[in-house]
Amino acid sequence: MSLVEQLLVEEERFAWKIYSDGELREHYESDMPTPAISIIEMESIDAAKARFADLPIHKAGLLEPQYFELRPFMNWEVLFRSEFRTRT
Repeated sequence: MSLVEQLLVEEERFAWKIYSDGELREHYESDMPTPAISIIEMESIDAAKARFADLPIHKAGLLEPQYFELRPFMNWEVLFRSEFRTRT
């Protein structure tokens, strides 16, 4: 088994652990060069960075995670304000 294959096994164990702990909400892969997109639930980006510093592929220097804070999409709120509702 290659180093990358070993790391992927460790990575999947890590993913299962954080999913079981309620921190990993969604996980996606694509045909793009980036390996994956994960939606995680943490109190802050700093907390996420600290928690995910132990990702096996990241620790091996093969992945540089990027973190983005997600917020609710509020533009739909306009549709539900009474002044914008369609009268029937």
